[in-house]
Amino acid sequence: MSILLNKTIRLFLDSIGRREEYEYYLERFRADRPRAFALLCPMRLGFEDAASVFAFDLEFLLRLELDPVILLCGADAIRMRELLFAGPHPFSAFPIDMAGAHAEDPTPRILEFLDDCRKRSRVMVLVDPSTPLEDALMRTVPSVSRRVHLIRVRGPLHDANNEALAYHYTQREDRVELAEPDRETADLAGRLLRHAPGTHISVASPLQLLQELFTVKGAGCVIRPGAEIGHFEGLSDVDEDALVSLLEVSFGRKLVRRAFLNRITDFYIDKHYHGAALLEPHGESAYLSKFAVQAEARGEGLAQELWRSVTASHPAVFWRSRARNPVNHWYDKLADGYHQTGDWKIFWRGISSELIPEVIAFALDQEDDLTP
Repeated sequence: MSILLNKTIRLFLDSIGRREEYEYYLERFRADRPRAFALLCPMRLGFEDAASVFAFDLEFLLRLELDPVILLCGADAIRMRELLFAGPHPFSAFPIDMAGAHAEDPTPRILEFLDDCRKRSRVMVLVDPSTPLEDALMRTVPSVSRRVHLIRVRGPLHDANNEALAYHYTQREDRVELAEPDRETADLAGRLLRHAPGTHISVASPLQLLQELFTVKGAGCVIRPGAEIGHFEGLSDVDEDALVSLLEVSFGRKLVRRAFLNRITDFYIDKHYHGAALLEPHGESAYLSKFAVQAEARGEGLAQELWRSVTASHPAVFWRSRARNPVNHWYDKLADGYHQTGDWKIFWRGISSELIPEVIAFALDQEDDLTP
């Protein structure tokens, strides 16, 4: 069911991203009460020039009935509070010492004040100059929130060539070398992920916070350990029921026949069955029969990791997608080309030009294994 939003709010969200994306994230963010939907951690450097924009975005989140907690810690906490509270603002400060002499679990007090802020339509600001940010996060994740957004004017993490990164994997052996100014932030995120596995952590600019929150593509850098993707050459080692469940949940339709699974020769499946790519051979290439990622894992980088695993062993691959599939904008970037016929778009990568008509015909001839 479509979320009821007034026209002004919807027009603003439409300017940020696709409706199906922001409605999904709104429902997801609202579902985790009594916890906050996110901990927002603004960094001091350069924040003076972005504080007013950040405050406007927080006003907007209040209108969406979302309730982040802003975390101001360490030596810059008091100055950051002054910047946020200058002029009209939606904030309500909650001084606390999370790691001092009275270091009992701060969660009950924080959630009680958060509930009070909800009733008063205010944004909670935790102010703790005596506790470093890392220590504060260790005490509030995941009990106060499962999401952490590190807000800094520099925006996402960058590689050694100063190119912005959409994802950074802390436990991948082949992870990219980061720019020197970003290593400390990445190390902090890595320690937090080891402390609370499953936490969503991103680094974004205060000028692009809403795009980071409400679009699959995002506008920052998501930091995650990296998925464990298994490669199975046949169905015998696959949990078939878990795979079928993943396909049905991902596509939102029931599987009407499992026979196609017997044609699959390469299964690339996330350890937790949150995503999978299924391929069957076709001459010197491979047909990508199914590419599925659970909604909860979208925007987390799992699709990119699956695709990387597929193309590492299959340089020539083709697939089809419904013409109205919102994922097609991502497929456009992966493919060398595509052809649209009726309700289908056929994409290919690494296919020689003389074979393109053949792979298009093959893809169009495949039965639909899912209910209409």
